[in-house]
Amino acid sequence: MSSETCISSRAVSYLPQAPKFFGVLDDLWHPEANPGGIVNLGLAENSLMQDELRQFIDSNLHTTPHALTYGDGFTGSKRIKRALCQFLNQHFKPLISLEPAHLFATPGVGNALECCAWSLFDPGDGVLVGRPYWTAFNYIFKIRAQVHVCEVSFGSVDPFSLEAVLEYEKEYLRAKERSETVKAILLCSPHNPLGRCYSEEVLKAYMRLCGRFGLHLISDEIYGLSVFENPNMQDPVPFTSILSVSAEGLMDPRQVHMQWGLSKDFGATGLRIGCLVSQSNPAFLKSLESFSLFNFPSSLADGVTSSLLLDEIYTQHYISTYRSRLARSYAHATQFCRDHGIPYQESNASLFLMVNLGAVVKDTSFTDDDILARLWNEKVYVTAASGYRAEQSGWFRVVIAHPQLVLDEGLSRVVRALRE
Repeated sequence: MSSETCISSRAVSYLPQAPKFFGVLDDLWHPEANPGGIVNLGLAENSLMQDELRQFIDSNLHTTPHALTYGDGFTGSKRIKRALCQFLNQHFKPLISLEPAHLFATPGVGNALECCAWSLFDPGDGVLVGRPYWTAFNYIFKIRAQVHVCEVSFGSVDPFSLEAVLEYEKEYLRAKERSETVKAILLCSPHNPLGRCYSEEVLKAYMRLCGRFGLHLISDEIYGLSVFENPNMQDPVPFTSILSVSAEGLMDPRQVHMQWGLSKDFGATGLRIGCLVSQSNPAFLKSLESFSLFNFPSSLADGVTSSLLLDEIYTQHYISTYRSRLARSYAHATQFCRDHGIPYQESNASLFLMVNLGAVVKDTSFTDDDILARLWNEKVYVTAASGYRAEQSGWFRVVIAHPQLVLDEGLSRVVRALRE
C-alpha cells in the first residue's frame, strides 16, 4: 500500500491511465447550450440514429416484477438469447444456425472479450493482434486475466491480405523462440481503426494458421452491420462473419469464438448489451458461469434489447436507414478532406475515417503529439493512429458517425488548428 495515496500499489499503477475522453465528455460541444465546448470526433460513438432508438426504447420499455430480480440467471434471459439468435441468424448468416446454448449475453463486447481472456488463456499467455489496433485490448486482456497482447507488424504488407497472415505466423514463431505461449489470434472484423473487412479467403487462411498451431480464433464483430456503399473504393470487400465460414478441414471448431453487441451498430454504448458466441465449445461457456456474477447485464437493458432484436420489421428499416446515413456522413467527410487537401484512406465499414493530418500541417517538424495539442487548443478531440500502435506517424482517426452539423463544426476546427 502506498503511504501517500492510501491505496494499493496495483491501483497506483493505473492512476495515470484514465482515458483522456473522460474530460471531453464533461465539456461536450452543443451549438446552443455549450458553443464553447469540445467537439468530439475521437470517441467511437455513433449518434446517427439516436433519436430513432430513443423513441423505440421509450415505447417498448415494459417492466415486470421478474425484471427486478436476478431473472433467468447471470448469462442473459431466455428471451434475449432467443432474440440474439434470431437477429444474428438473419444478419450474420452463420453456417450453423445459432441456438441459445451457443451464446450468452454480457454487459458489452469488451466484457465478452474479457471472458475469452479469462477462460481460454492462462496468466502470462499471449494473444496475437495486428497493428494498428484498438489498444483497449491491452486493458481488457491484461488487467484481470493477465494476458498480454503480442503485436504483429506488417510494414508495407496490406493488413487485410493473404500476405498479412504470414506476418502473424512469423510473430507466433518469434514468440515461441522467446519461450512465450501464444494461445489465440484476435481479429477486429470490420476493423477499428482502418474501417475495412476481411475477405472470406483471408478468414480461411487465418483459420488454417490457427489449425496448424492449435490456436483459438477470436473475432470481434462489433461493427458487423456498420458497412456502407463507397463508390470511390476499388473492389470493396463486404463483411463476412466468422460464423459463416466453415472450420471443417481448417481448424478445431471448438476454438472459434465471436463477439457482437449494440454499442456501435445501434449507437447504444450506454445500453451495455453484448454477446459471446461459441458454437462448438459448451465447456468454455459453462466455465464462464462460475464468474458470471461479475458480468451479467441489466434486466431492463436485457428486456428492451430483446424487444428491439425480435422486431424484424423495425430492425430491417433501422439498419437500412443507418447504412444510408453512414454512407452520407462518409461522403461528406471525404469531400471535406478533398476540398482542403487532406489525404485519407478509403474505407467501407465501421465509424471511422483515417486522415493524414501530418501531411498538411504547416510545420513539418510537428509530431503527432504536437498536432493533438493544436487540435486540443481548438477544442476538437480526435485520436492519433499512433495511439493505436500504427506503424506510420501523421495519421489520425476521425469518427464520422455524427450528423452533418457536428462533422462540419469539428472538421472546420481541425483545419483551423492545422493552418495556424
